[in-house]
Amino acid sequence: MTAIRKILREEEPVVANNVARAPAAKLYVVTGNAPAETRAEAPETTGGTLKNIALFFAAPFIGLAYIVLLPIVGLGFMAVLAGRAAAKYAAVRTAARVLKNVVLVVAAPFVGLAYVVCFPVVGLAALAYWGGRAAIARAV
Repeated sequence: MTAIRKILREEEPVVANNVARAPAAKLYVVTGNAPAETRAEAPETTGGTLKNIALFFAAPFIGLAYIVLLPIVGLGFMAVLAGRAAAKYAAVRTAARVLKNVVLVVAAPFVGLAYVVCFPVVGLAALAYWGGRAAIARAV
């Protein structure tokens, strides 16, 4: 017999005699003969079964996503911590500023191309939206 079991067996049990018991909750039985005001309506469960079936089939894929992404999230967190620690040095801050400027210079032509391609479509959509609003306001 272990020492802890021996101690627990030899001690007298603590009994609380002064503790008031909470009254038991009253249970009500609702029958079909009760008036309509007192009859409890069952909550509607539209789509509950379909949702449960979909979650049952999606659960392995959700778990797989967690398993695959956990190391990536951990490495990202470690990179953020390392970046914060390295940002304390002036040389690292200067190198980061230079690298940022180089990346912006390289990305500028692609951003400009995206503007040239997307702006005519955005402009036509805005023109159609405002023209439609004006036509509806005039018709009313």
